[in-house]
Amino acid sequence: MAPHGSGTAKAPGDGRLTAAQVFRALNEIRPANTILVEESPSNLADLHAAWPITKPDTFYTFASGILGWNLPAAVGITLAERDSGRNRPVITIIGDGSFQYSIQSLWTAAQLRLPILIVVPKNDEYCILKSFAVLEETPGVPGLDIPGFDVVSIAKGYGCDAARLDDLEAIKKAAVAAWSKSKPTVLEIPISAQVPPLI
Repeated sequence: MAPHGSGTAKAPGDGRLTAAQVFRALNEIRPANTILVEESPSNLADLHAAWPITKPDTFYTFASGILGWNLPAAVGITLAERDSGRNRPVITIIGDGSFQYSIQSLWTAAQLRLPILIVVPKNDEYCILKSFAVLEETPGVPGLDIPGFDVVSIAKGYGCDAARLDDLEAIKKAAVAAWSKSKPTVLEIPISAQVPPLI
């Protein structure tokens, strides 16, 4: 189940970018035939508002809450694009919570030298699970905050290029460069935490 909020970003009170700002910036620079793979459920409304899907076979996401599916799926899609000769650019947007479920996919992408762009909007929590806690009136669920997770160090350890960026122009520049490399690029982008309503 994904949130169906307004898709509009509130001004962050913590000085971080909003998910909507990041998604708009990425949509501005992506080639028209870019394939988007998404697993950032707490930011889904903002993603669809900033990046409308207008072409078939350019958007993939998980079904029925199967967390961790999208990172290995994005690797497989990128490999298929290369092997078929279509070579459409692939970007996967995966939250820092979902990112940890199949993180070993980074090794596969690096070993296969895939030019995939992996964007991790990092809000330091399992935000979608906090949304469920609100819906189910179960406050204070433990284990939903995940501070101190260093996406950049882990990605580099698996053989990827990686950077932590908090400036929209730098994000755009790094994203454009990613698709011309012969290895994956992982961008960790700190974003403002916003718990969306599920209904």
